[in-house]
Amino acid sequence: MRITVQTDTLETLKEAVESDCHAVRFGPEFCEWKIPSLDILKEAYEHAIGAGKKFTYNTPQASNSSLEKIREHLAFLDEEGRIDVVVNDLGTLNILEKYPELRPHLGRLLIIIPARCPWPQVTDAYVGFFDKRRVAKIFYQTSLNYIPTIHLFQEHGVKGVDVDFIPNSLPHYDFLLNNGLELSVHLHFTPVTFTRRCHTARFIDEKEPERCSKPCDSKAFLLKHNMLKEIDLLLCGNVVYRPTKASRKDVKKLHDKGVEIVISMNSATKIQSREEINALKKNYGSEGRI
Repeated sequence: MRITVQTDTLETLKEAVESDCHAVRFGPEFCEWKIPSLDILKEAYEHAIGAGKKFTYNTPQASNSSLEKIREHLAFLDEEGRIDVVVNDLGTLNILEKYPELRPHLGRLLIIIPARCPWPQVTDAYVGFFDKRRVAKIFYQTSLNYIPTIHLFQEHGVKGVDVDFIPNSLPHYDFLLNNGLELSVHLHFTPVTFTRRCHTARFIDEKEPERCSKPCDSKAFLLKHNMLKEIDLLLCGNVVYRPTKASRKDVKKLHDKGVEIVISMNSATKIQSREEINALKKNYGSEGRI
């Protein structure tokens, strides 16, 4: 089973490369204020390669100033060989065309569920009465459940894509596999919403994102609302997540399809050490939920 560990701090990356994972991702998925310096990126890359792990660079949505920093990072990585780059910004995807050694991989922020207004399909499902089951399935499609969109990204060199573990969306992921895309599935937490101006920073009155103390590295917050009594939401940095659970059977199905499993090391998952990664990997083969 291919397990990739995602992290955005050098300390946790050092733990990840010493675990039984097959690959590591380094860099922020959502927050441009956590984009590392070039020196830290180089150090992370050296640790991963030195440990014999596949290295992938993770990039968030970015402002113009952050894109310049990313451009500098891509120039370095392009000289190191064939490396995957997770892109969550169309600007980064355009820049990647100038670096032939780097392979773009679509991040979760470029995959939308529901894909678009599904009204034509809803009306097609109408046969004198609304079949709620048929209609509900339509709303779990992704923006890539449309062949012209897949072809558009493939023309830009995209071969892989990140998706969430959303049980009702899993049947639609087969469409992506059948149309030539490699899938990476994130376990544990599904993003509900995010903002460039950090939720957490606003709550604790951090006014200058450039000087943020990065409380998300050590803290996540459980959110409760009277209208969402049965739903737990978790705030980590600038993202609100909903916890998800995959059964042993679910993970085996993903493995049988050749899907890569992605687990994150952060204050939301509370995974911080190589021992915790190894224990989680071991649990994939045991009964119960993971």
